[in-house]
Amino acid sequence: MQGSSRGQQQGWVLDNLVALGGVNVLHPEIAGFFQEYGYARRDVETAFSEVKSTPMIPKGWAKLAASLERRAEACREQYPDMALNLYMRTSMIYARAQYSFLVEDPRRLGFAQSAARCVAAMAELNPTPIERLSIPFEGKQVSALLHLADVEGPAPVVLLIPGMDMVKEEWTSVAQRHFVSRGIHALALDGPGQGQTLTEGLRVTVDNYERATSAVVDALVERPEIDSDQLLLWGVSMGAYWSMRIAAHETRLKAAATTIGFYGDAVTIFDRAQPSFKRNFMNMTGIHDEDQFDREIIANMPLTDLVGKISCPILMSMGEFDELANVVGALELFEKIEAPKDFVVWEDEFHPLGGVMPEAIALARSFLDRALAGSLEADRDVRAFMRTDGEIDLGSGLPSWWPQPDAS
Repeated sequence: MQGSSRGQQQGWVLDNLVALGGVNVLHPEIAGFFQEYGYARRDVETAFSEVKSTPMIPKGWAKLAASLERRAEACREQYPDMALNLYMRTSMIYARAQYSFLVEDPRRLGFAQSAARCVAAMAELNPTPIERLSIPFEGKQVSALLHLADVEGPAPVVLLIPGMDMVKEEWTSVAQRHFVSRGIHALALDGPGQGQTLTEGLRVTVDNYERATSAVVDALVERPEIDSDQLLLWGVSMGAYWSMRIAAHETRLKAAATTIGFYGDAVTIFDRAQPSFKRNFMNMTGIHDEDQFDREIIANMPLTDLVGKISCPILMSMGEFDELANVVGALELFEKIEAPKDFVVWEDEFHPLGGVMPEAIALARSFLDRALAGSLEADRDVRAFMRTDGEIDLGSGLPSWWPQPDAS
């Protein structure tokens, strides 16, 4: 299938679905995810209000970002806190818009530069420092945002790993609210194949994300603000997959949390889910022949032989009806982990955990807090099914309504 892919051939299907169903076609209840990551709910509604096909999505984001940036500039002197919020949202929106374009497309660089401009304005207004970092890696650069807490002496730091279609700017609200405010530094990165790092030419391979993260850690531990013995990691969606690889590779981690996890089930995400996921990941790798992509990437993605190398406490958290993964496959992977571990399934939730994202964020933060406090026992093996009625079923981690055959 030289020069083509299922995503290209079937793109018209997604176009029509977006015209009919709007943003929720991308993922059910995704608006709840966007809101917890700092977007105003109206932002998403406005950006998609005139979208009738996927090529119109970046235009929707671009029009909204330009409007919000004008408002931020207008109120910057008189109402700096309002401007700060507007610049944060605008930086996320411009950065997200770059995702729709190939590396060679000048529009991608233009949106990346607009996002950088808004991050700079945001940093000038933010009460605690926000630094843009470029970390050398294999002849390229890894782009990151470092959110520093107002603390004396070295403090813990959490590395925040975005998903396939996310960017580092989208971690700003979470970094500030859930970590910086609690005295923990936060570094959000665009890994290989993501955001500005991809815009500057660094593609993703099967195993370079974990090596790139180690290069980032190397740079971090040299800084006097960072406690090198208190390194945390949190990844979402495809970032959860990369976080599992990082945890197996990077022995300096104190703990790792993963949420809305794609846990290596490449068949589900690339052959059964919307074809855009495969098309997008192919663009991130720079491989545009589907057969070659299947051989070189998909065939080598399973985590089965890697998770046994994880030595730090790790959390896996996902929706019962995640359209990009499945509970049984994730649990089989969890069984192979020998480190302290938690496995949490959210009843009736899809990939974005849109109905419970506040709780899912708090879960990850609580897990990492307990790791810092040293209160995760060495033989820990917690499996929980979070029911919609408020009860928590501890035991197998499987949905409680599933019938269990009589062992006899």
